Amino acid sequence: MNQISGKNGLNIYAVILAGGRGERFWPRSRAGKPKQFTDLTGEGSMLYLTYRRSLLLAPPERIFVVTGAEYREATRECLPDLPEENIVIEPEGRNTAPCIGLAAMVIEKRDPGGIMAIFPADHLIKNTDIFSETMKTAAVLAETGEGLVTVGITPTRPETGYGYLKIGEKVAAGIGKTAYRVDRFVEKPGPGLAQHYLDDGGYLWNAGIFVGKTSVILREISVYLPEMYAGLKEISNVVGKENYRQVLERIYPTFTRVSIDYGIMERAAGVFTVSGEFYWDDVGTWHALERVFGTDDSGNVIKGKVISLNTKNSIIHSGERMVAVIGAEDMIIVETDDITFVCHKKESDKVRELLEELRRLNMEEYL
Repeated sequence: MNQISGKNGLNIYAVILAGGRGERFWPRSRAGKPKQFTDLTGEGSMLYLTYRRSLLLAPPERIFVVTGAEYREATRECLPDLPEENIVIEPEGRNTAPCIGLAAMVIEKRDPGGIMAIFPADHLIKNTDIFSETMKTAAVLAETGEGLVTVGITPTRPETGYGYLKIGEKVAAGIGKTAYRVDRFVEKPGPGLAQHYLDDGGYLWNAGIFVGKTSVILREISVYLPEMYAGLKEISNVVGKENYRQVLERIYPTFTRVSIDYGIMERAAGVFTVSGEFYWDDVGTWHALERVFGTDDSGNVIKGKVISLNTKNSIIHSGERMVAVIGAEDMIIVETDDITFVCHKKESDKVRELLEELRRLNMEEYL
């Protein structure tokens, strides 16, 4: 593959965030095997597809995966070519700012000033040639601008489930695509505001893809999350030593649970964005399958062993067992080895409430 690092002399490190549980995709996404380890498209697991795209930026020795200890073996099985020492383990999930800080600290220790490209493990991206050019622009901008770069996606619909970026003045990225300063990060809008953002043209979807020098990322953490930075420095002092795990497990759980967006990106002064024109979807809910696969003449998405009659605008996903449906409309029906999930589309945002009920009933084996 034609890697950015080899073509432009930039030391790119790809960091894949793979510690999430993907609860909105329950019951296919489970605590023991969350969404990033499942094959939703027939091309391989979401983590594997993210790793394969990362090879456009860097060789395996410069690709890192941050995940929980319970997913170490699943990660190794999924990515056998990834060096084992490049699996960075979080003692517990503390949101994205701590895990990105931990990865930045590990990479900075190995290669001061290296450039990190940070990817969620469970997003679907197509048009990899355009993706590669976009990341090339972001990496050059991060190298020359001493700021942080986020990738924004040009909206194609008035989406209420994504955060947005309000773009500012155009800046010279030095290569490839156009880049802009980020005026501000915008929370998920209601339908009317989402339509306004689409019509305005000055907003991009926040894809959760970030690029920056490790030194700059750590500098921003020291400014905006100083207690976390002090802990990362203490962990850094024992990297490669026998007591690394002990120190990590003592300090890491004390970090504030905060996203990189809220903790750093929304507050930092030098934040830029590059517009990504490639296909992108965070596949966050079952509704995403309608976008990923399209619908049949009846508006259905049907995967697996399914037979249906007079069924409309429904998502039906089966495993090994047959699912037979008559007369359903606007439904989500999912069958796994031990769970049958039936939900009206309008109620799909209550999946997490259902999981809380399972916890209350001490039925954790179904989480």
